[in-house]
Amino acid sequence: MVDLAVRHRFTVDEFHRMGEAGILAEDDRVELIDGEIVEMTPIGSRHSTCVRRLDRWLQKLVGDGAVVSAQQPLTLANDGEPLPDVALLRPRVDEYADSHPTGADALLVIEVADSSVLFDRNAKSRLYAAGGVPEYWLIDLTRNSVVVFRDAENGRYTDERDYRQGESWISPALGGRMVMVDEVIATR
Repeated sequence: MVDLAVRHRFTVDEFHRMGEAGILAEDDRVELIDGEIVEMTPIGSRHSTCVRRLDRWLQKLVGDGAVVSAQQPLTLANDGEPLPDVALLRPRVDEYADSHPTGADALLVIEVADSSVLFDRNAKSRLYAAGGVPEYWLIDLTRNSVVVFRDAENGRYTDERDYRQGESWISPALGGRMVMVDEVIATR
């Protein structure tokens, strides 16, 4: 079946103007993905626990060497501004007061997913790769696993690996540190 619907695509500037005009409220859970306003799924308790743990863990790990940004905008293109669960950013003197961080500012982006696994694995990984994010982790709470994406090329990550509990990987974004799945995932 062919989708014949005509869609209006929005730019990041138009998206921001909708917020300024009150069309989108500050507490609306939406993000701009490929020019489309996408409603985010509600956050469950396991998801929010995992995000809080990641935030605390990364704050301790990186100290002043990077900025840990939880559920804040990341401008990736003229038509993309997702709200990643956690982003590890290069420090900036203005602390990002003058503009939202971009893909060039990101060292690592992390999405925590339960009901949005396919969207985060497909649409978000393409968006982050095209936006220049060098390392992307998808924490899949449905499988208690972490999918690590690296080496972006032509809008896609060429290295995609799935790690389960008890397994580990080396993270270039964390200075070559070994990361255990059990460190980053909130298990029951």
